[in-house]
Amino acid sequence: MVNKDLTTAYLPAHNEVSSWDDTWQIGRQSVNVAWLAPVNHERLPLIIYLPGLGESATAGEQWRTAWAQAGYAVLSVQGQAYGPALYLTGQAQAGVFRELAADRYSNASLRDRLSTLQKVLSEVRARAAKGEAQLASIDWSQVAVAGFDLGAQTAAAVAGAGQADVATGIDIEPKAVLLISPFAEIQAKPEVFARIASPVLTITSQDDEDPFNWVSSNQQRELVGASVTAAGSHRLRLSRATYKTLSGSDLVPIPTEGKELKVSEDDHTPGGKSHAKTKLLRSGAHSPVGAEPVPDPKQVASIQAVSQAFLDSRVKHNPAASDWLQKTAPGWLGTAGWLQ
Repeated sequence: MVNKDLTTAYLPAHNEVSSWDDTWQIGRQSVNVAWLAPVNHERLPLIIYLPGLGESATAGEQWRTAWAQAGYAVLSVQGQAYGPALYLTGQAQAGVFRELAADRYSNASLRDRLSTLQKVLSEVRARAAKGEAQLASIDWSQVAVAGFDLGAQTAAAVAGAGQADVATGIDIEPKAVLLISPFAEIQAKPEVFARIASPVLTITSQDDEDPFNWVSSNQQRELVGASVTAAGSHRLRLSRATYKTLSGSDLVPIPTEGKELKVSEDDHTPGGKSHAKTKLLRSGAHSPVGAEPVPDPKQVASIQAVSQAFLDSRVKHNPAASDWLQKTAPGWLGTAGWLQ
């Protein structure tokens, strides 16, 4: 059904893609890294994707796959402390998810994620210089940054939003910024997001409820798009997309009973050495994310089509993509959502 809706939407290029995911040791930290890109070795624009709280780097597969098929290399990065391993913490085991989220959304944690991202990007450049053909195909002059939920907070900071005491240290200037289920603090001021100089696409919905209960009102999410002033920016407000739909993960129904996830912990010894411990986490165990109805296909298609057109318009400067966004997309969305 999603593909049926997409046949009448913006149609980008379609490429065969390859993928891998790995855990890199960045200093003493384990970082989950995932890659999706066209199989050709032409110079490719890069999308840096930052997953949501509790997600692995392989999350958001619906969007990442669509962007890769459209001709982008997609590098997804998630530090261990923010991925599935957080469900093994005492807070998660006790079901104290609001306190857990408060810590992960803090400025100290944001600075930690930005530092980790810069180290990962430096590692990518180093590996490319050593001859890794896929990484060497990245066109560093054509970079976009995208994020969901917690990752949207990080992506916005990379683009220049945030408090004065949160220096990014990221050595890129994104051509486009894509914030899915964007985050703003309760008393955030509009000028925080007006600092973003790159074109921004924000995507949210009236049903975009935070399962961690840290974002208390959708008005917090709406503030981000309403505050952006960069030319070429857009706001997509969907009519019935849930948090799960916006995540882009597991949108095809699959049996989950008994499903387990492997997560690793760094076990640091007194001498400073570390090794990885692997534990099994049953899907949904001690998790605030409950079962949701099957996603609405038009909502999924809307996120995919609008995000692809936005990226092609801002990164590839494709006139057809810009024309579709400006003239056709609002009518094509119909009752599925509103695009400004």
